Amino acid sequence: MKRVLVTGAGGYLGLNLLPRLVAADWTVRALGPHRPTAEHALPGGAEWVTGSVLDEEFLSGAMADCDAVVHLAARITLRRRDPAAWRLNTHGPALVAAAARRRGIRLVHCSSIHALDCSTAGTITEATPLAGADRPLYDRSKAVGQRAVLAEAAKGLDAVICLPTGIIGPVDHRGSRVNGLILAAARGYRPPVVAGGFDWVDVRDVAAGIAVALDWGRSGRSYLLGGTRAQLVTLMSLGAILAGRRPLHLAIPLEWARPLAPLGEVVGRRLGTDVFTPAALGALADNPMVSNRRAREELGFLPRPLAMTVRDLLLSVGIDVSAGAGVAGR
Repeated sequence: MKRVLVTGAGGYLGLNLLPRLVAADWTVRALGPHRPTAEHALPGGAEWVTGSVLDEEFLSGAMADCDAVVHLAARITLRRRDPAAWRLNTHGPALVAAAARRRGIRLVHCSSIHALDCSTAGTITEATPLAGADRPLYDRSKAVGQRAVLAEAAKGLDAVICLPTGIIGPVDHRGSRVNGLILAAARGYRPPVVAGGFDWVDVRDVAAGIAVALDWGRSGRSYLLGGTRAQLVTLMSLGAILAGRRPLHLAIPLEWARPLAPLGEVVGRRLGTDVFTPAALGALADNPMVSNRRAREELGFLPRPLAMTVRDLLLSVGIDVSAGAGVAGR
């Protein structure tokens, strides 16, 4: 059996990816700074190693006897200053890609749609320019990381790049930002929501896309793993309706919210949240139209409907969806 190293394996996407790799007959070595809890145990046969991708010597040892590496380790941030996120998102891909090239093994790098300039007019594709200096910190950090992988590919690295859009759905053991808003609406809360939207994709579909790319992705190619474009208020309303509650009807206009965003970042820093920052509002304002045509044609990528994703998210935390079963297309 072939062996694959998965960095960032204890995160949201990682814990959804590991079982797919095991099912595809890969021997998995999972790497991360913290071992998952017993509640979120590794799939049978997977090996765990604790450490950081920023430790070059440790990384080289973790990659020993591997046939491939999937690089997931990253830090999502919506802040204007986040040195830890910048370092992990820029130096991490560079170190992993360089180590993979030296060992002569394949790399699947999980980048992000945010690495591309989502303010570009028209449909976002793999040919869209990378994020420039005027984009938020997270976008720029993912673009720098992707450039580092491309630089190693130019030296001979067998690299495939996957770019997911906004990831939602189960299983989410840490509680992502958007999943939290969907669940709040399903439980009857009415948190303030800003107008605007994004392209949303099920975490399980992203995991499937990465697993296929590991075996079948074309070297040197990038693949956008996109799903469905929808307003954030629509996404939250799906959660509410499936739980038998009233949909949300009101959203704060972006032009009203934007002047307050810098204050929201200051307050959010004290409260430990970054959901109301210039970067967060900017992503919703971009509301990109995304093409996943290349992934569909070359990887067989077929994302499921949003209603199914939201339904399964609710079920995963024990919320009864019987009142809105018809919405999910049962």
